[in-house]
Amino acid sequence: MRALLVIFSALGVAFLIMSFVRGWQIRKAVKSGLPAETVNNNYILGAFVGLVVFAIGVFWLELDSAAPNTTYVPAKIKNGTITRGGFEQRAD
Repeated sequence: MRALLVIFSALGVAFLIMSFVRGWQIRKAVKSGLPAETVNNNYILGAFVGLVVFAIGVFWLELDSAAPNTTYVPAKIKNGTITRGGFEQRAD
């Protein structure tokens, strides 16, 4: 689920940046007397920002991942208290 959030946030940020840059370019064109229709979308900047957000998201997802040689031990109830679960190193 978190991976989908990273992908969708990267796409959302890319579209937001492209629309912001387009609006800024239209305002700049109107101030200089050019027609607003001459302004093109800046897809390269949007793609770059989307890739940066995606890379940061992937890095964030991998920060709290377990090593490949670990085993998950679930939480247990002992004497009415919950003991914490976690990852333990396997002895290969």
